[in-house]
Amino acid sequence: MNVIKKSYLDCRFGQLHMRSAGEGGVPLVCFHMSPYSGLHYEPFMAHMASDRLVLCPDTPGYGGSDMPLDVPTMEDYAAAMIDMLNGLGLDTVDLMGFHTGTFVALALAHAAPDRVRKLVLPGIPYTDADGRAKRLQMFSGDRPYFTEDGYVQKRWDMGLKGRGAQSDARFIALFAESVRTGVAGMNKGFAAVYRYDPDVAIAALNKPVFIPVPDEMLADSSRAAAKLFKNADLEDWPDMKGDLFDVASDEVATKIKRWLDQ
Repeated sequence: MNVIKKSYLDCRFGQLHMRSAGEGGVPLVCFHMSPYSGLHYEPFMAHMASDRLVLCPDTPGYGGSDMPLDVPTMEDYAAAMIDMLNGLGLDTVDLMGFHTGTFVALALAHAAPDRVRKLVLPGIPYTDADGRAKRLQMFSGDRPYFTEDGYVQKRWDMGLKGRGAQSDARFIALFAESVRTGVAGMNKGFAAVYRYDPDVAIAALNKPVFIPVPDEMLADSSRAAAKLFKNADLEDWPDMKGDLFDVASDEVATKIKRWLDQ
């Protein structure tokens, strides 16, 4: 197994925390779902980094990365990741995202197309303008940790219901990471998703895109988004659930390597 290292570097919002493993090849940069961090990818990294450098930064405001003072946009997140690439001296990378991370990857590819080779985008939170407006309203305020009785218990129970085959240790670690960002910070990643109109970036994108579709909550929206890309390979993964980067990390890494290397 590859050793996962943790480090900090400077970006425009302060310090950016990231995990890295492996070396060589075209680096794969992985962007996590909200409200988690690069911790989400650790089992996957151990397999994926066998023949390339894998980087998993914490989006600003999540995990160990500093919180932006203002409400961040997807363009802000992408700019922070450009700071990371500059700090590491990386000119060409592949990108992967999951849920929120798919839009971070898309925004980065739009902002710096000459630095991105390929994208892997499972779990795309695509919806139309009306859908974005409705969801943005849901994520515009603080989380009611201290104002709604039983809120923490509800989040815990919901997490248990959707945990899949995650171990107790992983579930607790990820739950703790999800609340680490705080009352005001938890919704910022979600709000950035639904303030972002991905259509312009998708229309401008000329990179190869791989869209795996596991059996999870964003399967239908991923299929809808796949129709908009110029050069997308969609692959159904009906036997994998939302815990694919945990319990199927070896198989997922093998499938993604196969596509990236072709």
